[in-house]
Amino acid sequence: MPAHNRLIRRVESRLGPELARLRYVASSRKIFWKVLLPCLVVGFVFGTIAEFISPIRSTREAGHFNHPAFFVLTSVLTGLVLWSMTLLGSFRKVLVFDRGIVAKYSQKHTTLVIPWRDVVPGSIKAVTTADGTDPDHRLVARRKVSLGAGGRSAVVFHARGTFWVFATNQDPAPLVLAMQEAMQDAGIPDAARTAAGALPAVVLTGRTALD
Repeated sequence: MPAHNRLIRRVESRLGPELARLRYVASSRKIFWKVLLPCLVVGFVFGTIAEFISPIRSTREAGHFNHPAFFVLTSVLTGLVLWSMTLLGSFRKVLVFDRGIVAKYSQKHTTLVIPWRDVVPGSIKAVTTADGTDPDHRLVARRKVSLGAGGRSAVVFHARGTFWVFATNQDPAPLVLAMQEAMQDAGIPDAARTAAGALPAVVLTGRTALD
């Protein structure tokens, strides 16, 4: 298994006594480039407001664009700071352990741990779309939670009365196989047939009900 970052190693150490060995890490990444320009625009709006209300050093009068280069720099930096906040949801992972699957682990109080006994083996499915759009947007259920940042494929499973969706640009097969092997080793009934029912990925052509 390749070396993991410090956060994953910390989660592995914290949850190891409960979930045993870490088997597989699936990654999901989606950088929101489309919001960069709007964030820069907002940055210039804030910069303009600051120019009219912030006094210059030598007087109590507002600056009124006395330093154009400084105005542009601070406005761009403000926009970039706003855009960087979207990166918090741009990188997500799920961790497959011997005894369960883990997500949302960046903070201890948000960590989601789903033991294999709560997962319905026959509900595990890999899905994708013909046009490369995020399949998560086409899946409909009374209770659905997205675990990934987005992608052209997704792995779906049912546990605790909820459908969990991990969308990613990675091949979904390794995640499905890792889940199957862990569930099978944990003695979950019918786990051996999971991959046969989950793969190959189903191509979604429209809105699809999970319930």
